[in-house]
Amino acid sequence: ASVAAPPTSQAHPRPRSCTMGACCSRSKTLPPGLVDKVKELFDKMDEDKDGNVSLKEAEKYWSGGKLGKFGKMSARAMFSEVDDDANKSISYSEWAQFWANVRNNPEHKYSDQEIADELQAMLEGEAWRDWEDGRSVTVHQDGRGAQ
Repeated sequence: ASVAAPPTSQAHPRPRSCTMGACCSRSKTLPPGLVDKVKELFDKMDEDKDGNVSLKEAEKYWSGGKLGKFGKMSARAMFSEVDDDANKSISYSEWAQFWANVRNNPEHKYSDQEIADELQAMLEGEAWRDWEDGRSVTVHQDGRGAQ
């Protein structure tokens, strides 16, 4: 299974240099090992198994681990970067496209191992990190991400 590079988004514009992955030297897809980790984390958050992660589900996931009350901040930071259409729900397509964008961003060149290590840390209850993918994490009091 492979995932195409993300399209551009009005909610979170990507730098012109990496739209559609045209300048990326690596494949626009995720390798199988990363696809497995990306899917595993998504599935852990998707409590009702409807194929979407709601903000409430993400808050519950992040709050249930090591982060406790600070888990809501991690969930909201994640939504700020990943929820392209700002509907407080992340589809698997949005999720996979986000990770393809992180991997294929030519300005930051995260290795597959770095991404896999971070995904594993999040599976083990560590906080969401602000990926240098041309987006920033801004969380408002009401849970909205940066627009």
